[in-house]
Parts: sequence; structure tokens; C-alpha cells
Amino acid sequence: MKAVVLAGGVGKRLKPLTERRPKPLIPIAGKPCIDYVIRSLVNADFKEIIVTTGYMSDYLIKRIGDGSQYNASILYSFEEAPAGTAGAVKKVANFLDDTFVVASGDVLADVNIKSLYEYHKKSGAIATIALTEVENPLGFGIVGLDENDRIIKFKEKPKKEEIFSNLINAGIYILEPEVLEHIPENEMFDFSKQVFPILLEKNIPIYGKKIEGIWVDIGNPRDLLKASIEEVRREGGELDIPNVKTKGKLIIGKGAVIEKGAKIIGPSYIGNDAYISKRTIVERSCVYGNVFVDRSATIKNSIILEDCKIGWKSEIRDSVIAKNCNIEEDVKILSSIVGDDMTIKIHSRLKDANVTPPSNNLSTG
Repeated sequence: MKAVVLAGGVGKRLKPLTERRPKPLIPIAGKPCIDYVIRSLVNADFKEIIVTTGYMSDYLIKRIGDGSQYNASILYSFEEAPAGTAGAVKKVANFLDDTFVVASGDVLADVNIKSLYEYHKKSGAIATIALTEVENPLGFGIVGLDENDRIIKFKEKPKKEEIFSNLINAGIYILEPEVLEHIPENEMFDFSKQVFPILLEKNIPIYGKKIEGIWVDIGNPRDLLKASIEEVRREGGELDIPNVKTKGKLIIGKGAVIEKGAKIIGPSYIGNDAYISKRTIVERSCVYGNVFVDRSATIKNSIILEDCKIGWKSEIRDSVIAKNCNIEEDVKILSSIVGDDMTIKIHSRLKDANVTPPSNNLSTG
């Protein structure tokens, strides 16, 4: 069976994290975001996959490859200019000759696609939309259902007074090829803004089904941590490490060293070959591969990407530190994002900062 994974977005709201990597490769608990949706598709027997890509496509192709690591066949469709979610699928229409899936590669979607497919086939719908509940649907596309789960109305990014449901479009669709007839050639076109409203207007049945599993939009850094924590809760376990205080669900990578006297409080992820020194506290955080955390440092509610050094007695809270950064001694970083290859000088204080790597890679203090 066939699927299309949409992975061409720039990820503007996640900058500077997406300055040097496409959004689908943003890591979540040790794996690229797109990895989860591909594995969900393969688990549902959708093993012929086209990935639509544009922004930094060479990075994506190098990481995902031909699909052999997933036991799937992956081809790529390139977008020179954004085509919209539906326009990108229309470009590969010749590939889609039977019921197929469309999914987003830049949201965490570790979900049961098989049950969604089975529901779709049983309903006889031309389109079935995966739905999920959120506390605050502002910024999403909300959906109204009748008593038979047939979709009767949409509202894309409603204002507060326009909210009629907390069920949102999760960006995963099971579609029949006939849907492609409603998408024009070579035109910017979107499923939620245009295709589905057109189908409703023509009284063509569309159904919605709540998905099973973990779904998190990673549109901003706070959601990126939330997604990572949810995956650690799902995949991690309680671990006993000699002379280390541990609590809650943990994932500890190969070759990771945690010195006696450290505290690791879950849900937390420690990557391969990370080094956590004595008297360090890591709480509800992700510390990636080959990161060195010096003595008496504190990392809480934060993400530290690969190859970073966190200096003695430094404190990082509610923040994301990108790859290959040097956080020197006695630095405090609160509610901030630090881009790749940055140095934050000794005794610096950052709060609500967004540190973007300059083209000349000068240090920031």
C-alpha cells in the first residue's frame, strides 16, 4: 500500500533550530520527527512511500535514504516552490492508484494508522481524517461531527469566539484516488483550507476518527520538549544506576557515563556517549549524544542537542541548546533557544533569548 509524507516545510517558528536542519529532522527522544510517522506507516503495511521535500532536501534524503532501514521503499518528490499540502500530493498523482495515506513529516505522529485505514474502508468514505483532542484549538483546524462521525463542518485557525469543537485535524488522511480530481494542476492548494470544504459543499462524505497513540505538533520549542517527554514516558523504563539517584521513566543510550552523585529525574533521555558529571541534576530533559555536562550543572525542562559542553555550575531551564554549543562556567539560560555552534561566555545570563548563529560564527556572550 502507498503513502505520501509531506516534508517540505521550513519550520519558521522553530528557528534557529531549523537554520541548519529541516523541521522533519528535528529530534524527538533520540529519533528524527519524520522517523515516527514512517514507522507508523510501515507498521500499517504502507511500505511504498513518497516523501515530498523542498527545504534542505539533501539533509533529509541523506538521513532517510531509500527506506531500507524501515523495510520500505521510499522515493522523493522535489518542490521548487511550496505547493500546499494538496498541491504536493497532486504532483505525484500518477503514483496513487488505490486507497492511500497522506501524513505530515513534521509533527510527532506515533499512531495506529492501521485502525484508521480499517475504519475508512468500513465507512466507504472518499476521505477519512485523523482527529485528536487538544485543550486549546486556537491555531489548528477544528472539525464538527454528526452522530455517525461524518464531518459536517471545518474551521481553519478559529478565533476564540468561533470555536465549536476541541477536535482538530491531525494532518493524517486516508484518501481514495477520486479526491485527486478535486485538486487543480500546478496550483497552490491545501487539503484543510480548500479540498475538504469543496467536498463538503458537494455533499461528498468525509469521516473523522480519533487516532490512537501519541500526536504532538512541534511548532514551537515548548511543544518539542512535550513531544520528547511523551515518547520517553511511552518507551522508557525505571532504571537503577549504582550511586546515582534516579526517578521516573528514563532512556539511557549506549556508552553514556553517569558519575556517582548525579541525579537523573524522568521522564528524561540521555543519548549515546553522553557524560553526566557528579552533582549534576538532569530533570525532565533530553541530553543528546556526546554531550559533556560538567560538575554541579543543572538541566531542567530542556533539550541539549549533540556535541555540546555544559560548564561547571551552569543552569539551563526551559530552553533548547542546539548542536555543538559551548556553554561555559556559571552560565544561566532561562526560557531561551541557542542555535548551532554558539559559545555562551562564562557568567553570562540569558532569559527569553533567541540566539541565532551569525554567518561569521562569532561567539555570543
